[in-house]
Amino acid sequence: MPATLAIFAGAAAVGIVFSIVVGALLSAGATGPLPQATPLEVVVAWMGGLQIGVVVLTIVAAGFFASNRWETLALRRPQQGWGVLAWAPLPMFIATGAWTAFLMWWRPEVVVDDLKVFKDMLAGNTALVALVVIGIGAPLSEELLFRGFLFSGLAKSRLGILGTALLTAALWTALHYGYSLFGLIEVLAIGLYFSWLLVRTGSAWVTIFCHAVYNTVVALVLYSVTLPVPAG
Repeated sequence: MPATLAIFAGAAAVGIVFSIVVGALLSAGATGPLPQATPLEVVVAWMGGLQIGVVVLTIVAAGFFASNRWETLALRRPQQGWGVLAWAPLPMFIATGAWTAFLMWWRPEVVVDDLKVFKDMLAGNTALVALVVIGIGAPLSEELLFRGFLFSGLAKSRLGILGTALLTAALWTALHYGYSLFGLIEVLAIGLYFSWLLVRTGSAWVTIFCHAVYNTVVALVLYSVTLPVPAG
C-alpha cells in the first residue's frame, strides 16, 4: 500500500508538469495576450501525464519487489491461451448494458451526469487525445497498478485472493469518486469481474484488453451521439 501511494503521488506530479507544459505550448508564439489553455485541455493533459507516470512508476516499482517485474505485474500469457480475449468482454458488456438501459429508463439524469465530462472531453480540440487517454491510458495504467502490482502483492498477504479482490475493487472504485452512487456500483461490479478474470486466466493482459475495449466503445458512442437532456 505505501508503494501504491508513492506511485500515485509521483504520477500526480507528472500530471501537473504535463498540464503546465500544455499551457506553455499553447502560449508559445503568441503575438498578443497569451492564450490560456481551456479547463478541459488542462484536465486531459493532467490525466495523460498521470497515466504515463503510473505506468512508468509501476513498472519500475515492480522491479524492486521481484526479480521478474513482468511476473509481478501478471503480464503473462493467459492460461487458456489468447483465445480467451474473444469471450472475456462479453459478460461485462451484457451486465453493464442491462444496467445502463435500466438507469436510462428509471434515472436518465444519473447516466447523463456521469458521462457528461467525458462527452465534453471528446468534443473539440481535445477529442483525439481524450480518446487515447480514455481508451488506452486509463486501462493500461489502472490495470497495471490495481490488478497487476497491488493485487499480486496483497494476494500473498493474510487477505488472500478473496480479500484482495474485494479490496482492490473497492480502491479502484474510490478512484472514480466523482460518479453517482449508481455509477460507482457499476465500477465496483466491473472491478470484481476483472479480479475474477485475473485469477481465472492468470494474466493482466486480459483485464487490460477488456478495460480498453469497454472504454473505447463507450468513448466512440459518446463521440457519436448527443446526450439527452432529462426532463425536469
